[in-house]
Amino acid sequence: MTKLQITTILLIIAYFIWELFVWFWAKGQPESSGAIIRVDLIIIFPILLVLIIVSIYQYFKK
Repeated sequence: MTKLQITTILLIIAYFIWELFVWFWAKGQPESSGAIIRVDLIIIFPILLVLIIVSIYQYFKK
């Protein structure tokens, strides 16, 4: 495994932990606060997508 593939796996695990924390936070918000807008996903998803695509490319290139 390359360093990029290991980094990708670690970031995917970190993403799931982040989602768990956000879920607990959102669950604790009052109903009257309105909709929760997840701007963090605009940054997280493209980074994870690029890392996953490059890692898969590296894996099958060998």
